[in-house]
Amino acid sequence: MQLRYISVAALIAEAGSDPWAINNSLQAGRPAQISGLAEAFHAAGRCTTESNNAFDAARRRFEASWNRDDSGEHPINDSAEVQQVTKSLGAQSLQLPKIGVDLENIAAALSEAQRAGATTISTLEGQLEQIDSEIGQAVELEKQGHLSAADQSAVDALIDTLEQQAIDDTKSALGQLQSLRNGYSDYLQRSLTTLRTDGYDPKPLEPVDAGGKPEQIQIPPPNTNPEDVKRWWNSLSQQQRDQLLAQHPPELGNLNGIDTIARDNVNQAVMTDDIARVESVATKNHVPVSQVTEHPEQYGLTPSAITRYNNATKTRDGLNVNGTNPDGSKNPVFLQTYDPEAFDGRGREAIAIGNPDKADNTTVLVPGTGSSVRDGYLSHTDGRNLYNEARRADPGKSDSVLVWMGYHAPDSPFDPQIGQTTLARDGGGLLAGDVNALGVTHGIGSSHVTVVGHSYGSTTVADAAAGSGMHANDVVLVGCPGTDLAHSAADFHLPGGGHVYVGAASTDPITHLGGIQGHLPGTGVTIGLGNDPAVEGFGSTRFKAEAPGLTFPLKDHSSYFTPGNESLFSIADIASGHGDALEHDNMTAEHRGTYWLPDEFDPESLRPPTRDHYH
Repeated sequence: MQLRYISVAALIAEAGSDPWAINNSLQAGRPAQISGLAEAFHAAGRCTTESNNAFDAARRRFEASWNRDDSGEHPINDSAEVQQVTKSLGAQSLQLPKIGVDLENIAAALSEAQRAGATTISTLEGQLEQIDSEIGQAVELEKQGHLSAADQSAVDALIDTLEQQAIDDTKSALGQLQSLRNGYSDYLQRSLTTLRTDGYDPKPLEPVDAGGKPEQIQIPPPNTNPEDVKRWWNSLSQQQRDQLLAQHPPELGNLNGIDTIARDNVNQAVMTDDIARVESVATKNHVPVSQVTEHPEQYGLTPSAITRYNNATKTRDGLNVNGTNPDGSKNPVFLQTYDPEAFDGRGREAIAIGNPDKADNTTVLVPGTGSSVRDGYLSHTDGRNLYNEARRADPGKSDSVLVWMGYHAPDSPFDPQIGQTTLARDGGGLLAGDVNALGVTHGIGSSHVTVVGHSYGSTTVADAAAGSGMHANDVVLVGCPGTDLAHSAADFHLPGGGHVYVGAASTDPITHLGGIQGHLPGTGVTIGLGNDPAVEGFGSTRFKAEAPGLTFPLKDHSSYFTPGNESLFSIADIASGHGDALEHDNMTAEHRGTYWLPDEFDPESLRPPTRDHYH
């Protein structure tokens, strides 16, 4: 095949696999050698009319499809093979001709697959050569020049159409060859099982049976562009997808570009395996699980297995908590990301409450200091509270809240990294990748995407937007200690109508760290996470976020998602696409700590017990 303008490598990349490689693996088989062995077994045993008829039918299938180009490589020693099995079964055994029939049917199936594969590749190459020729004619027209703008546009459109046709033809051929290969492989595996049952070890067939295993589907590397992953996933047949889902390779569940339901299927299966690996050992040895986790080496387990088990149980708890409401109702919950060994065992995971691929409104919740899978963050009810409140804010729209524990947050308020930006910037890159991928797998229409950052998570959100190109409709920062790379709301690069919303309780000391450089007294911890997004001139929209009742400061810092709090009502309004209603509440404080109050101030108005009271 001679192509001047079409790249075969590009076609393979677009198709998601190599049809020529699949055909080559089929053609590597030697059906004539298998047929010769079948003839020897058929002749060695005591044949019945039934076995003769079955063998003749298989031989006719083989003769009809064999191309007679078999080179005879890797010959099987018919005599030695037959003698060995005859000695084992007896010369009069009826199993000998039955083995011959099975072998002849394998030869026939292989030769049929080879014939069909060769025809498919020949057809594809003819189509590509024709398309390549037509592209060449279009290119020559362009080289001649003197084309009007309309003619140039028409030629460009024609070339685009021809290139897409080449991709479509390659994908079609790939699907046919995958079906041929997998169909033959499935038949071969069943036949080999039968041969073993009949008393014949089929190991000598391995060099001539075209591999004998279903095609190994290559999964894209972890950092593959989500659009490319989606094209690859869509290029697979349903049979291939089902095969991958059944095998549930861990890397598949964490690939941005694959739909949420498929990822959940894989991730929950891997999580279940991680739990069963340890619990089955405990059951087998009649000891508590705690005994196994404390002394894994005594039971043949690695520290990695224990890390995976501990984080898997934390994840399972998170799935259960986020799926159950106080009234007993259930929310749809999906394990969007699952990597229990990431960040030195802290874990990198995400739980979606509601399917983000179908939601009208999607909210990503990013936690702060002291949060990790290992520390049980996925069991916090913040995400569930926000999901339920967003549904109440606009019952006519569907919602999804992604509880995102996808970065290495500082471990505690005394972690030396808490006042530094390294973890926020690293996490911002990961966050931007995950948020931007949501649009790739979303179904018809688009989703209103809000990203909510709490505490150090708000710094991470700012860095994701200002430093890593995160695409969101709105951003919410609560309890923010500084926005690092973002020096104003404009640095978040939100689309028209988008806002940076800020919630800061007047008694939350963390929100007073913005704009400060120095050390925390008595700790030696350096602080300095950037600008305060709540100050006048930053360009943010402030909303009421006081905690109800008299509380101590750090509790105020952790109360932004508590049911009944005004901050949760406001965040839910933003998440449901109604943040513009908060514009009139925008704070214009001249200094930190000044709080907006209505003209007719009622202290209870700052502590509304219900959403109806608030609105």
